[in-house]
Amino acid sequence: MKFSVCLMNIDNIEVKYMYLKRKFIKIINSLLLLLLMLFVFLPNVMAESKENPRIATVNFQPIWGNKQANLDKMIKMTRQAADNGADLILFPEMCLTGYAMEQDSSIKRIDRMQVKLAENFDGESAKAMAKVAKEKGIYIVYGYPEKIGTNPLNIYNSAVAISSKGEILGSYRKVHPFGSEVIWAKTGTEPFIFDTPWGKFGISICYDTYNYPELSRYYAAKGCKVILNPTATSWGYYSAEDLKDSQPLNDGKPFNGNNKAWVNRFKNRIEAVTTQSGIFVVSADLVGAEKKSDGTFMGTAFPGGSCVVGPTDDKKGTMEYISYYGTNPETAIDEGIVYSEINLNNAKRNSFSNYIKTDLQEGNLYQPSLYVNWYKDLEKDYKSLY
Repeated sequence: MKFSVCLMNIDNIEVKYMYLKRKFIKIINSLLLLLLMLFVFLPNVMAESKENPRIATVNFQPIWGNKQANLDKMIKMTRQAADNGADLILFPEMCLTGYAMEQDSSIKRIDRMQVKLAENFDGESAKAMAKVAKEKGIYIVYGYPEKIGTNPLNIYNSAVAISSKGEILGSYRKVHPFGSEVIWAKTGTEPFIFDTPWGKFGISICYDTYNYPELSRYYAAKGCKVILNPTATSWGYYSAEDLKDSQPLNDGKPFNGNNKAWVNRFKNRIEAVTTQSGIFVVSADLVGAEKKSDGTFMGTAFPGGSCVVGPTDDKKGTMEYISYYGTNPETAIDEGIVYSEINLNNAKRNSFSNYIKTDLQEGNLYQPSLYVNWYKDLEKDYKSLY
């Protein structure tokens, strides 16, 4: 009898041991699964929980007409920016293919580089960038020639937006093509706003931002605190006099202060957006000479100057009401990434309402109902005026 009881006790101990072992293994597996989930999803969770974004703006020197080489470099720079804590990276206008247009006027539109290399907004390049965006948990905006539908001539100067989850959100199509762009690019008609964990962001390309305040005011009035400005601006910078043996000096990058005229013009235009609407402008520009893979210079060079400008706080004693947030368009003269820590609490959009409200004025300074009437009147005859 005693012997049987002992065996029974041994059996109970073994059963309990096996039971506890299984429980322990389940707990360990659950903890490992939890750690794996944190490893995969924590970057996105952290980005969405941050009050203010860390912005990466890119000075980019494309190889003219070599889309794959440019895409490879864009992917590399996106990874670098994400590894340095960036939440959003902005590339310049037309960085995917290069901006310059062939000077030969006999080339048909269908044979222009921008037309031949154009992609749909969710094309192969966007998919490749979306994969990186999802992997790294970073928002991406870059410029490219966009084709809509199957018509090979339905081409726009566009910028695509990709979320940190790898969603291709859509494209903004430049509403005001500049100069020779109209030879290959159609005119866009719609603003483009996308949501982020930090609020609404709008996209405005180059000439849209500098010469047409209607668009930036629209974005600010709609609640955007940030305008992303992919640009290819060089007005007042490069001239054909800076050539030696058919090549631009210093590879087309600024030297000896030859970018000062451009800087003055550029700063005035983006600062105007900030001071008028009380919002941030993020500008990413091309830099250096645009050349083919064989070194042929395509006739255009850019000064870089990628930067972020925005309002500061308005506390008593404040000496300046705008800041470049760790960037400087005069000294950002090489290819690379510049980073900005911005405080969106400063983007108060304070020109849209008055803190004093009376029976004479309810505080709504911005009057779109009036502007609609003005523009309807202007629409009647503006074409004859210009």
